[in-house]
Amino acid sequence: MSKHLTYLKHFETKEFKYITSIMKPLKVGTDCSGIEAPLQALKLLNIPHKHIFSCDNDPHVVTSIKANNSPKILYDDIFTRNDKELPLIDLYIAGFPCQTFSTLGKRQGFHDTRGTVFFQCYTAIRNCSPNFFILENVKGLINHDKGKTFETILDELEKLKQYNVYWKLFNTKDYGVPQSRERIYIVGIKKNIDLGFKFPKPVPLEITVRDIIIDNPDIDPKFGYLTNHKQNLIDELKKNQKVGDLSDNWSMNLNVSNYKRCGPMKDICPTILAGNGGDCIFYLSSIQRRYTPREYLNLQGFGDFNQAVSNSKLYKQIGNSMSVNILAFIYKAILTKVKL
Repeated sequence: MSKHLTYLKHFETKEFKYITSIMKPLKVGTDCSGIEAPLQALKLLNIPHKHIFSCDNDPHVVTSIKANNSPKILYDDIFTRNDKELPLIDLYIAGFPCQTFSTLGKRQGFHDTRGTVFFQCYTAIRNCSPNFFILENVKGLINHDKGKTFETILDELEKLKQYNVYWKLFNTKDYGVPQSRERIYIVGIKKNIDLGFKFPKPVPLEITVRDIIIDNPDIDPKFGYLTNHKQNLIDELKKNQKVGDLSDNWSMNLNVSNYKRCGPMKDICPTILAGNGGDCIFYLSSIQRRYTPREYLNLQGFGDFNQAVSNSKLYKQIGNSMSVNILAFIYKAILTKVKL
């Protein structure tokens, strides 16, 4: 097992292996989940499943999806598909952007969510009637629009009446992978099968960013190239004692104007960015180069993955992805506390 997948040892219990060995394949639907981290987690845990549908309007993301998964239906627009024809599924996972809801319906005591990606996800849950769902978003959702957005989301999900709804702020580094990435996960489980769900507790981080590195002498020298500006940023970080010995594992963003914005971290990579793909890649001092796309995948907990797009496109897709390890721990927490 690759070191970056060390977290999988937490799933090698007799109870969990037994559950996955006797369960029927889960019918899975995903929306706005990028390069399908939800499917990666299912595969790594050997959870039997069938990928019923996926949806993304970015043709480059669709290329990556097709290179790694085989959804029965692949929608290209969450707004134009016929929601009434969405198939019934067991598990629904979606990552949706923060969008301020209008207050057209304020007099009736609710915020109008029509026209937002969340509303489309909500409609999918209502029509597909999954036994459980997982929604992911950035930390800022909690305070978005003075908290109104998050409050509305939870209220709307509760109005479905058939789900127990839970939420928690997760950090990728607390579940076995050395990336500091905070994201909100909302879980819904049908009340008639919920046996007392609880979110998984953090586990010790046993590896550093050095353990996710691919030792390959043939890596293109361009990954180690530094402009004068980038070298000056490193010098300023050293001079101002923002980093220590550069032979240690310091991850730093050198695609900024000032050393104060580099945000270096030792042994852990800061939150992987999407941005403009190749312009947002962290530099690792101990190996004197930037992370490769494969190493970025490792920092998101991915196993095998076929690259079918350019490096810059893949960097961006990985930056927008959910963390596979977080989904894996949530899956286990759900499957061990539901009546299948």
